[in-house]
Amino acid sequence: MKKLLFTSSLLLVMIAVFAQNKPKATEKSPTQKEMQEMMKEAQKELNNMSPEDKKMMDSMGFKMPDMNAIGKNVSGVSDAQLKKVFEDENRIVPLKDVARIKLVQSTTITSSGMAAYIEKAHVFVLNKMSAAIKAEADKIYRQSTLQKRDIGKTAAFLWIYGEPMHALYLAGMACKAAPADADYLNNYAAFLTMAGAEQIALPLLENLNKQYPKNSTILNNICQAWFGLGDIDRANKYADSTIRIYAYHPQANLTKCLIEESKGNIPAAIEAAKHSIKKGYSQEKENKLKKLGYKLKPADIDWDKPMPRDAMGLTKFTWPEYPSDVEKSKPLEKAWTVYKEDCNNEIAKLEIKRKRLEKEVEIENNKRMKDVIQASQQGKYVSPVPESTPKAIIKLRPMVEGDEGNTSFVFENDMQKMVKVYKKAADKEDILNAQQKALDKKYEDQIGEGKANPFEAICKDENAIRNEFLEVNHDLEVAFKAYQQSAYQRISNLIYYCQYTQWPEQFELSKVWAQIAWLRMLGDQKVMFRDESNWCKEAKAKPKPSTMDSLQQFDDVACKNISTLDLGGGEIISQCSRTIVKLHVIPGVDFNMKHDIEAHRIISGSLMVGVSKSIGISKGPIGAEIEGTAAVGVEFGDSGVTDFVGVVGANVNVAGQTVIGVEGKASVNGGPSVSGKGLLQGK
Repeated sequence: MKKLLFTSSLLLVMIAVFAQNKPKATEKSPTQKEMQEMMKEAQKELNNMSPEDKKMMDSMGFKMPDMNAIGKNVSGVSDAQLKKVFEDENRIVPLKDVARIKLVQSTTITSSGMAAYIEKAHVFVLNKMSAAIKAEADKIYRQSTLQKRDIGKTAAFLWIYGEPMHALYLAGMACKAAPADADYLNNYAAFLTMAGAEQIALPLLENLNKQYPKNSTILNNICQAWFGLGDIDRANKYADSTIRIYAYHPQANLTKCLIEESKGNIPAAIEAAKHSIKKGYSQEKENKLKKLGYKLKPADIDWDKPMPRDAMGLTKFTWPEYPSDVEKSKPLEKAWTVYKEDCNNEIAKLEIKRKRLEKEVEIENNKRMKDVIQASQQGKYVSPVPESTPKAIIKLRPMVEGDEGNTSFVFENDMQKMVKVYKKAADKEDILNAQQKALDKKYEDQIGEGKANPFEAICKDENAIRNEFLEVNHDLEVAFKAYQQSAYQRISNLIYYCQYTQWPEQFELSKVWAQIAWLRMLGDQKVMFRDESNWCKEAKAKPKPSTMDSLQQFDDVACKNISTLDLGGGEIISQCSRTIVKLHVIPGVDFNMKHDIEAHRIISGSLMVGVSKSIGISKGPIGAEIEGTAAVGVEFGDSGVTDFVGVVGANVNVAGQTVIGVEGKASVNGGPSVSGKGLLQGK
């Protein structure tokens, strides 16, 4: 079986590489001859790698494949087999499975017979498990029971954590203990469907549908089960029933999209995909829309994280006055000298911090790349970017891109307005110099022993032209404040964007870059100074400049949008850019054993946890449409949690964090899949 899985996976990889190296017009599977030629070319490319590149890849744990050896392994695969693998991978909807459909139609469960049916289903699942996974799952079950954790919620967590066989074991045990619990039964049926045992799931779901009619979660899961069996007409009927209850149901709309695409109705497929991604983002859905010819827009997805007004405290920064006349100029010039020195000193400190953080980022990037490569070799997925990045790019990037189309902390376009005022100041300075020369010439014959020496007149005239010149400070100040306001908005937007698109250590570096940019802007203000005329004999009382506090400190930008979804066996923590799936300590279980690659494939779906005020605790599983009630949802798929779907209603607050799901229901909505459902098939 493992050899079969390996060969199948290898064929998929080879076909994917082939597709990437062939013109798009080639909408057909590769032949054995083409595969062998392609692998020879790939081996040539590997042979041409420099020793340094090979050493770097080896240090990251990436072992160079031997394409010649791989070619020998697949040399016995026929063109017909290649064609089948290609068609299976590119099929939009599943083939109709007549045998399993007949089995479903011949099976009906009564409430009194539910316990016996669950027992049979559990035995079926156990027979598909390896002895190692079975023993490990039993340890988790016994430890969770001792710790009085909700077994059903723990099963849901393990599914999202990437251990579906363990989840199936616990879900079965939960149903055996409580065969009348609608949530346990619904979730077990969703897991069975996503694992490829739709024929076992459907009788469970039909029984639930009789008890809880018009429940969107149950209707969706029935839709997914019929879809998995290839009964597209029935799947479409239940997808429509689900969507009538909740227009933006993520899973039902995605299935509707695939059905419409298979019919060639691309506009309807796009509309369904847009409805699916609105309340539950995933890159799978975004890629589907791209394939259908639609580019996702910011308005197409929801974003429930409010932007803080001034997270860095930029608006509290002040600076000395701009001198408006010669009397204020000299004392204010001293104040500005001190202020600019303070800015430079702070920048020097930040530059030291910047260099340290850049080294930390480089170290973490190398570690992360190594983890990504090692995980891929084990058939697992580790995101190379923070989990919220793809969604944040779509929703927030237009907010931070200027006319120059970048996201740097330099604002070239806004600076152009300043340049015009600087030119005006330079012109006025030329005028002042010309006026000074004219005054010097006017009074040159009146100064000296025995002459008129009109000091007061010279004083008055020189101060007048200098005061006139200092009027340019008003224009400089107005221009700077406009630029400063623009920079404030841009920096605030960029920091908000970075908080949801960067790893924590990268975000710390971005904050320092933003602080340096802000201080440089403040310290680089152009201010004009001119002292009083030296001919003024009587010293006048000089007004004191506004007293300046020491340079203000930036406010620390900490993530305030933190929500923790507690599922008994673990937590799902949404913390700005990160979505952390954290397993609670289970004595004797560390998940270090090597499982089959297939064991880590998870079909897309969603989980809702909480209590619906509108539907009520007694009316079956929670529906995805229960916005405005005490519930929260997560979207998940092969890559893990892809979206944290809004915290709504009454929550529990612990140590400053919002904690959802401590009490209440946990309801799973399965998603559609054409392939990758071999957990409970073909063994």
